[in-house]
Amino acid sequence: MSAEPPRHETYTHGHAPAVVRHHAKRTAEEAAAFLLPELRPGMRLLDVGCGPGSITRGLAEIVAPGQVVGLDMSSETLDAARRDAAARGLENLRYEIGSVYELAFPDASFDAAYAHQVFQHLREREVALREMLRVLRPGGLIAVRDVDWGTVAYWPRDPWIDRFIEVHERTWYQNGGEPQMGRQLRALFNGAGIADVRITASVWCYATRGETTEWGQSYADRLVSSPMGDRPVEYGYASREDIQAMASALRAWGSHPDALWAFIHIAALGRKAG
Repeated sequence: MSAEPPRHETYTHGHAPAVVRHHAKRTAEEAAAFLLPELRPGMRLLDVGCGPGSITRGLAEIVAPGQVVGLDMSSETLDAARRDAAARGLENLRYEIGSVYELAFPDASFDAAYAHQVFQHLREREVALREMLRVLRPGGLIAVRDVDWGTVAYWPRDPWIDRFIEVHERTWYQNGGEPQMGRQLRALFNGAGIADVRITASVWCYATRGETTEWGQSYADRLVSSPMGDRPVEYGYASREDIQAMASALRAWGSHPDALWAFIHIAALGRKAG
């Protein structure tokens, strides 16, 4: 009997420098605010899809001397995360390459498992959640946070930005992901039999000149330098000229004095039953 082939995911955002730079500005204080009150020194924590580790290091500082493991599929991104941890003297933090579908850890080996903006990119979300629960001890914390692109509100309106949102979501679905994952987290947790489920929401709002300029520039750069722009062309959803027009519109929007962008993020927190 042949072995099951490894699962493959298509990461809609890609790991281009523009993406990693933006993700590296995230912090545990904001991205894991719903989890932090439950953490205690000495806990052992797993951060799935840790990216450049800016959130992971904050978690490691909070649970020290407890051990934290950051897991990601990008070796280049993890190399930078390791250098950052070493420079900060975080001896209780390590990074490993791995898949959420096949965690290389024994059953019940963590007190908490966390995933930020990960489940939106997965084809088999129920399988991934079960695997995270497997490595949790009974009563351990499971914490997941995902955006909901169906809640995007921005101003001033621009037909090319409207087109970007439409093409971006269409491509996301073609890649096997779910851009409206946030609103589905309660159902996902309930389906897995997670206990004491708590659902909260927060808003990312960009409403200063610096914030909107950075947001518009970041997504413009992603469109012209990463798979975010390449795949819509590959799938026939947009031309290369369309991608350039979307990027130009995002840059112009970001510098507009009335610019605003906001959308909702949903966080789910619970405990492994048993």
